Amino acid sequence: MNHYLKGKVIIVGQIEVKTGMRIGGSTSGLKIGGLDLNVITDPEGRPYIPGSSLKGKLRSLMEKKEAANKADFWNVEVKGQLSGHKCERDQDYANCPVCKIWGIAVSDNIKLPTPTRLIVCDSYLDLESLEKIKDNLELEYTEVKFETAINRLTGTALHGSLRQIERVPAGARFKDVEMIYNVYDEQDKDLLRNVFIALELLEHDYLGGMGSRGYGRVSFNDIKIFWNKKEDYEKGQVDLIAERVINKDLGTTPAEIVRNFTRLREKLI
Repeated sequence: MNHYLKGKVIIVGQIEVKTGMRIGGSTSGLKIGGLDLNVITDPEGRPYIPGSSLKGKLRSLMEKKEAANKADFWNVEVKGQLSGHKCERDQDYANCPVCKIWGIAVSDNIKLPTPTRLIVCDSYLDLESLEKIKDNLELEYTEVKFETAINRLTGTALHGSLRQIERVPAGARFKDVEMIYNVYDEQDKDLLRNVFIALELLEHDYLGGMGSRGYGRVSFNDIKIFWNKKEDYEKGQVDLIAERVINKDLGTTPAEIVRNFTRLREKLI
């Protein structure tokens, strides 16, 4: 099996925040007001979604999906704790959507080349999405939610438990979300479907922290997909323009693309 580059699938879209989202940032530089839990921000002080957070969450959800019918799917560390999934044999890796797409750490037992297929870039806030709600925000780009712990026997707040949590508000959008999927062999084109399945799973899960409390529901929309063959790079024909979108009639959400993936796959030639 060779791993010479055949081309790259470029996936561009936007993320809409459906419920307040918190991806934690450093507390080394406390903001005015003494927030207990800050969101991560770029150098201009605007919240953003790190590519590592998005890629890690997509992998985690896909691992759980793949593990549903495989009793030996999870790797166990020395202390007996589950550590996620990593293929340990060539024959397992060859057909594993998780390790082939999201990557795998170095393993002495696997001799096949193991390049990561999926690259996920950081996503930045669309300031226009805050125009209608900015007057109701406690901070310039974010809201502050007060939380407290409750004594479940008395129904009263526990003393000293009140805290302030910074969140990206519902309605905010992150634009120009970009994922790059490397294609090394024909099987990679079939495996691409799993990327959109993972996006579907995330829409019914959460991004960031405190998801069990209702934080972090998001949706992916306005997805545009481009297919750049290696020859396109040699000719300088890799512009991300409307004429080169290959999913024009196949939908712009993860669910629509999954339903129409067979037709999308036919365009990866």
